Amino acid sequence: MQVSPLIQVEELSSHLSDANWKVIDVRYDLADPQYGQNSYQTARIPGALWLDLEEDLCAERTGYNGRHPLASQDVLIEKLQNLGINNDDHIVFYDDQNSMLACHAWWILRYLGHESVQVLDGGYKAWVDAGLALETDNPQAINEQGDIELKESDFEVVFLAEILDHILGNRQEGLQLVDARSAARFEGKEEPLDPVAGHIPTAINYPFAQNLTEKGTFKDPATLKSEWLAFLDGIEPATVVHQCGSGVSACHNLFALYYAGLGISRLYHGSWSEWCSDHNRPIVTGPEGNEVPY
Repeated sequence: MQVSPLIQVEELSSHLSDANWKVIDVRYDLADPQYGQNSYQTARIPGALWLDLEEDLCAERTGYNGRHPLASQDVLIEKLQNLGINNDDHIVFYDDQNSMLACHAWWILRYLGHESVQVLDGGYKAWVDAGLALETDNPQAINEQGDIELKESDFEVVFLAEILDHILGNRQEGLQLVDARSAARFEGKEEPLDPVAGHIPTAINYPFAQNLTEKGTFKDPATLKSEWLAFLDGIEPATVVHQCGSGVSACHNLFALYYAGLGISRLYHGSWSEWCSDHNRPIVTGPEGNEVPY
């Protein structure tokens, strides 16, 4: 039976004692790299393990490969094995950033071929709001190496070369960039994280927060499907390539499309931070959406 990508706090609570269920905390703050680890050490869902965005999931930055370059599949598998993750484990990720980081981690596991993986709807806040128990003592040590292996997957990465070929070559090919950043960042009105403001030519904007209700939980699949199809306006979901600033929040949109039943779309993980690292690449900026050299 296919596993829903989303799980509610009540269901997760009922499985915490299951040996093959593993909960992983991926809380992180782009403005404070120590926030997530400190939060995990202070209080967590009982039995939760820990993965750090930069230390565990990213490769070394070169200045040209984006702010959060994705680690190789072999490195990612080794990290998960060191965490005690097995092939037959059921994985649930949570964060406290509107599921942005949890969706990124979910995508990574799907990219590695692991299918039994979910995002906790509403994350840490939903767990606390439900009055469920927290663990506040020192996390348990990991005593056993996991046996998770790399498997085939339909979840694909689009690399810079293909984006360059699309933008600088044939813009009529079936590839539609969708930028998950806020409208202000997309339009180049502000840029708090990267040195250049604007967006990649041909990209259209769908801020990832639009996938959520006012409570910070995901809208139901029917609503997501309706809203995404209206936004795409005839664009085939299978042609969508998601991007954002550094490949993290883009996964929220990818997750939403999948949860809505619109299939698997692709991810440009390098995203805006990789694209804008080379001054020879065109960008779009300003209220009129003018394409300019930068």
